[in-house]
Amino acid sequence: MDLQSGDIASYLDVQFRRSVADLASITDISPRVLQDAVYVHETGLSLLLAPAEGERGEEVTDRSARQVVSALRGRHEVVVLDCGSRLDSANAAAIEMADTALLVTTPDVIAVRAAKRTVRMWERLQVRKAEDIVTLVNRHHRTSEIQPPLVQKITGTRIADTAVPAHFKELAAVVDAGRLHELDAKSTVKQALWTLAGELGLLQPPGQPAKELTRASDRGSLGLRRRGGAR
Repeated sequence: MDLQSGDIASYLDVQFRRSVADLASITDISPRVLQDAVYVHETGLSLLLAPAEGERGEEVTDRSARQVVSALRGRHEVVVLDCGSRLDSANAAAIEMADTALLVTTPDVIAVRAAKRTVRMWERLQVRKAEDIVTLVNRHHRTSEIQPPLVQKITGTRIADTAVPAHFKELAAVVDAGRLHELDAKSTVKQALWTLAGELGLLQPPGQPAKELTRASDRGSLGLRRRGGAR
């Protein structure tokens, strides 16, 4: 849902001819149609990519976004939607549909102010209330002048107990190689992300349904919703 600059394909070194834009004009997205639009990665992840031609993102309306998200949640236990940092009607619809929205920011003045503006914009447009947003601090370091409690105070949102550490060296090699899924199990970044998944309720005991997750990059939005849940 980061329709003009989505880069999930680059992180996983994927090239595929289909994208979410190919579903925009379809009013009844059948399992077969959805399957044809999805790329199944070697890890087992099913990827519905942003269009390679950014201008095609305009084909995805709020109505089609709702249809796509509904189709995905009917086929998968967990759905992650990268909504990016730019708000349009399509990703606004996705954020609105979510049970929990996760706003990602870095601990610097520019990013935190941008996060605050995003929260206020979501409220004005009635996309999301501040109290319904969880903010995640990315690239966190204990010596940073801006710490999570201050981010919480500035944005007026609930802060995630987990913060992702500023250890980019752990990521550099796998990111450049398009092999992000091969990040070392001992990586503090990977461990933090697993802890965050548990905090958000995405890790469930066997036999229990997981929640569905709608992520962003360094500044963006992540929403999540339970399968079959209602708002």
